[in-house]
Amino acid sequence: MISVVIPARDEVHAVAGVVRRVREALAHEAHEILVVDDGSRDGTGEAAREAGARVLTVGGIGYGAAIKAGAAQARGTWLALLDADGTYPEAALPGLVAAVRAGARQAIGARPGFGPGESLARSVVKALFRGAVRWVGGFAAPDLNSGLRVLRTADLLALAPVLPDRFSLTTTLTLALAAAGDPIVFQPIAYRARVGRSKWRPVRDTWRMGRTVARGIGWLRAGRAPGTLAALELPSVRGTG
Repeated sequence: MISVVIPARDEVHAVAGVVRRVREALAHEAHEILVVDDGSRDGTGEAAREAGARVLTVGGIGYGAAIKAGAAQARGTWLALLDADGTYPEAALPGLVAAVRAGARQAIGARPGFGPGESLARSVVKALFRGAVRWVGGFAAPDLNSGLRVLRTADLLALAPVLPDRFSLTTTLTLALAAAGDPIVFQPIAYRARVGRSKWRPVRDTWRMGRTVARGIGWLRAGRAPGTLAALELPSVRGTG
């Protein structure tokens, strides 16, 4: 089964549409949709529930912590992560699922370099970090921190102790699983303008991502994954779920 975890905070105008489009995209797959309502004050949880999602309510713990909380409640072998703001194409999910079933350790929806509605400063920062990972860490990643990806639930749970509680969780997932040495697939996706205001904070979040990238480059150069991830065997679940 595929568990789709959608962290959400004050996304009442977008979350119901996201849930409905996920249901359509995975209509022929056994799946569950778990929206983690992270302290919303605008009725996000109610909107998600009415659209057909299971809702886990937490108290403003942060994007990464919300994903970890959702993964801990997931019932599926495969874990899909998706933002609640309407930016990612839900129709890309079946292709990402197919990639991990075929043997990829992680399948990531790779956005274009300059997305709609994204500031030039943010695009430049991300390009600089991708360049550092490529030239210092030896790993070419077209999108380090995409919010649309599929991996094994067990992998995220194994990495939970080193995954940040904020926005750097996705970057950490990319680099940790790349350091494990197993295949990572990047599939190009379209990227829509978000519904509502971005929660990205330029100084704070750039600093956090910089620390995450530096740590990930260390894993890549050492050629090993962090923590308990190395003990997990990928072939044992290929083709299952």
